[in-house]
Amino acid sequence: MAARAAPADPPHGEAGQDYAQAQPQSDLLDELVRTTNQHAIVTDAPEERFRLGFFTPFLLVINQMIGTGIFVGPTLVMQGTRSSGGALLLWFFDIFYGLAGTHVYIEYGLNVPRYVIEGLEQAVPRCGGDLHYLQFVSGWPHYKKDTVLLMGTLFGISFIFVRNMASNCINFAVRVLQAARSGDEPKNGEVRAIAIAIAIAAAAFACVVHVVSRRYGIWLNNLLAVVKVCILLVIIFTTLAVLGGGVHDEDGNQVPNVLTQNIDPKVAFKEPGTVTGYAASFLSIIFAYSGFEQANYVLGEVATPRRTFPRAAISGMALVSVLYMLVNICYMVVVPAYEQSTDEVALLFFRKTFSWVPGDGSADRIFNAFLALSSFGNVIVMTYTAARMKQEIAKQGFLPFPRFFGQNVDLSIGRLIAYLRMSHGWKLRYLSPEQHREATPVGALVLHLLSCFVLILATVSIKPDDAYTLLSGLMAFLSTALFGCLLAVGILILRFRGPPATEPAKTKDYRSALVAGSAADETTVPIRKTWSELTGSSVYPWLSVISAVVYFVGNAFPLIASWIPATANFSSSTVAWWWVPTTSVAILLFATLWWFGFLAGARHRERHQQKRLIHEIWPEFEWAEQPAADRDSEDSEEDGRPRHGGKILVHERPRCLRGRVAR
Repeated sequence: MAARAAPADPPHGEAGQDYAQAQPQSDLLDELVRTTNQHAIVTDAPEERFRLGFFTPFLLVINQMIGTGIFVGPTLVMQGTRSSGGALLLWFFDIFYGLAGTHVYIEYGLNVPRYVIEGLEQAVPRCGGDLHYLQFVSGWPHYKKDTVLLMGTLFGISFIFVRNMASNCINFAVRVLQAARSGDEPKNGEVRAIAIAIAIAAAAFACVVHVVSRRYGIWLNNLLAVVKVCILLVIIFTTLAVLGGGVHDEDGNQVPNVLTQNIDPKVAFKEPGTVTGYAASFLSIIFAYSGFEQANYVLGEVATPRRTFPRAAISGMALVSVLYMLVNICYMVVVPAYEQSTDEVALLFFRKTFSWVPGDGSADRIFNAFLALSSFGNVIVMTYTAARMKQEIAKQGFLPFPRFFGQNVDLSIGRLIAYLRMSHGWKLRYLSPEQHREATPVGALVLHLLSCFVLILATVSIKPDDAYTLLSGLMAFLSTALFGCLLAVGILILRFRGPPATEPAKTKDYRSALVAGSAADETTVPIRKTWSELTGSSVYPWLSVISAVVYFVGNAFPLIASWIPATANFSSSTVAWWWVPTTSVAILLFATLWWFGFLAGARHRERHQQKRLIHEIWPEFEWAEQPAADRDSEDSEEDGRPRHGGKILVHERPRCLRGRVAR
């Protein structure tokens, strides 16, 4: 989508004010006109016809949550708990963890970030999720006010490292080979070569699809989400057939129902397990439940976020939770507990229930084909959502080449169709340029792809299954559990200490007031309210606190217990137990050094080149739902929330430029 023209904008903030005072206003505006196109990162929200409704955010949550975790996770959980009862209880308790986490993200999504727009204080849902929530709560330490925050750098670098599709590409390669070879374990070198090929083919395919047609990329995501639900339904209905005595093995014998045996208290809690085992098991389930935050990553592309987003997030989380519990019960119906820690539980389920299918190793082929499809679905959804997050990270200014990684570029198929129509007179009946022309975060997609390649190559020396366990553990430990703890604490801080003052948005009215020198104008004055006043009736205060506490405890338990040495019989992995927490700390230390390095470089330029970084964001807003003509005068807050769905961000122009230090 082509960016709309915007007027020249004066600097603002601490650095902008110093720069402005050093020059007359006419010179300042001339300088800004000269530097705008050179430094601006122009992004537009999708046009109204391209915005997301209810089903796409709903299916984004489902597609990301239903990955390999529900197929691989039960084995890891059984190895950690060493009891069928403990395993089922962990899966049950994680429902409350997931619902609490969903509520935390809904509270943030509906209320952060906040702006004063035309004198009205309100929240404006936008893409970027955790990044904006963490920076809203922890605005210090920073380079300058609202510029290059330490918290934003810690999250941004960590997200770039671990939130990509490397683990799913590796798992996809393994499952494709095993499906082709009837479940035979492929050699490491061959898998690594295939994994790199899959990363190039599958990941590049996903990126290309989202570049040339955002609409087709979303349709593909939605299709794969429906397919994943159908796979779980196949397991559930197959189990119902087992309970009815309608499933037989290859010898014609009826597949037995072992549920009573598995849930017998004498068997279900025979071995107590260890703290480390339960922590690793819980971390595996956290990985399986990760994904309920996906809608927050693309919230700025939702048509009516205040109405659509909460329903989509809760519905997606509730559906997956029910399916997860039912599938785990299905495993208990078919697979004896003593077998569940020796091999993949889901694979044993398919071997026992689909052994009647003709062909050598057909059950293994079906199972691995399902997992390959599931992994590919995660590649598609993560390419779409994580690229939007990485684009927001690039806009913060601490990455090199921020304009390349943060800019929207129109490389869509609609642009090609328009070119063919204009230059060659081609008219394709079912391909209208207007229906397929959208700008997308091409640079962020490139960054997403490169980080995937780096992690795949970094795990070349270990077994593919261990590489998958390591990379998924890093994602669960660092991106989900650690920053999940911080987000939960953030809710409690906002609830009991209060939020920071809401700053005015740098809109056209703000610019006019600033140039006119009206410092006390209502469009330029920050507004401070309590968190209860800001959230209004969007959340219940008691439910907010309970959800934050549950989400914090659920994330803190594996964070702490992961530092306890694992027992020798926990799993057959060749990766040491301390790799996940130690590597996570190393990534955080690297991010901290990156921030200090940025500060050192910025201070050096200030002293020796008399230049200071000026990071500016100039947004444009409109109503999410256009008010009726007879209610135009009623565009005000009611019960703490704007009418007509509130404002949404439709155009943004961040700039990172070097201004002369005032003397």
